[in-house]
Amino acid sequence: MAIQNVLQFGNPLLRKPCLAITDFTAPGCLQIQADLRDTLLDLQRIHGRGGGLAAPQIGSNLRIIYINTRHRSLHLCNPVIVERSAETFEVWDFCFSARAAFLAPVTRNLRIRVEYQDTAGKTHGEEFEAYLSELLQHEIDHLDGTLFIDHIKDTGTITMVDEWDKIHVA
Repeated sequence: MAIQNVLQFGNPLLRKPCLAITDFTAPGCLQIQADLRDTLLDLQRIHGRGGGLAAPQIGSNLRIIYINTRHRSLHLCNPVIVERSAETFEVWDFCFSARAAFLAPVTRNLRIRVEYQDTAGKTHGEEFEAYLSELLQHEIDHLDGTLFIDHIKDTGTITMVDEWDKIHVA
């Protein structure tokens, strides 16, 4: 249970598909869950943004993500998107594996249905929309070796976080 360093773009581990969890009580699995939580909470404290973190970002090849938003905190083990809405929306995305330094618009499905297991291995199916849909698509992409930069259609739209904050937060 410790804050971990976040791997950065270019690290080959971020491009490898993760392995399904089969033993939910294994010490390594429990450790990754705790480390994801502790690391994300620390990143949110430092950066004031971000809602999720995936295991490969802290060097693990297990299919685990942790989300922490105002309304919900949840570990999802072995998550798979089983359904996507035809309706999409554009969102300004960023990633802690890019030091949370820049944002770029990407297109995501407005609604998704995800099948996942909780930390005890119980299977759930749930629909997510809007922000949680985007967040889970981003984090599940990490588990498949895909980064948000793979979804950028126009590199001319990339904006540094400091500039974004001057324009949109000030």
